[in-house]
Amino acid sequence: MKKTTFIILLLLISLITKAQSDNWYFSFSMGGSWPSGTFKETSLANNNSGYAQKGFALLLDATYPLSNHWGLKGSVLINTNSLDNVAMEGLLRNRINSDVSASNPKGLSYTANPWLWNALVVGPVFTLNIGPIFWDFQLQGGLNLTSLPQQKLQYNDQNLTANKWFYTDKNTTTSNLSYGILTGTAFRFPISERLNLKAGLNYYLSSARIKYEQTRVSQQGESALIETLGSGASLIPLKIVTATIGFVYYLN
Repeated sequence: MKKTTFIILLLLISLITKAQSDNWYFSFSMGGSWPSGTFKETSLANNNSGYAQKGFALLLDATYPLSNHWGLKGSVLINTNSLDNVAMEGLLRNRINSDVSASNPKGLSYTANPWLWNALVVGPVFTLNIGPIFWDFQLQGGLNLTSLPQQKLQYNDQNLTANKWFYTDKNTTTSNLSYGILTGTAFRFPISERLNLKAGLNYYLSSARIKYEQTRVSQQGESALIETLGSGASLIPLKIVTATIGFVYYLN
């Protein structure tokens, strides 16, 4: 992965060094994000379900035209998807370790964050001219950094006994680095000499690995005993459709 990252950065630096600065055009877009496939599933039977819901997408990109129809584009994607907390809490409750007697529902507490992923991708873009309108087709690849939901279920023993304890099922990783692929299309509509309105539709594919651990901490007098009761990992396919609208600015 380090070698691939170095090659991508080297290509970008080489392009910027050789390119004429007045040929670039840049765009800023935002819109909606919809998970698809396993990423939006809430099935307890599928260990790779993502429990993701619709969210927000932000896209920044820069393009250098190589000819009338071809160009090289680099993009930064920032995307967040909310979590189906009811279904996720149900998953964590369902997998409470068999060695734990969580008989009092009031002793359970649940917390989680939304999915957040950021990507840096680069690749070719092909453009068709339909009168004053530009129609772009792009295929890009690069790196994806996902901030994981950090879902956590905790059970506190409510009995006033000498040996109080609590149980926790939580993530042991906060983020995951992987590869990502972006494909999509966009229309650019001229507003002025250097400004276009842009509407785009993209499909993004990546993955994120989540690791979790189940522990029980028992208080025995002035000391505490920490037991690892179980652990596991899930590879969540990130499949997202984004629809965005924004503006394009031409340096020349």
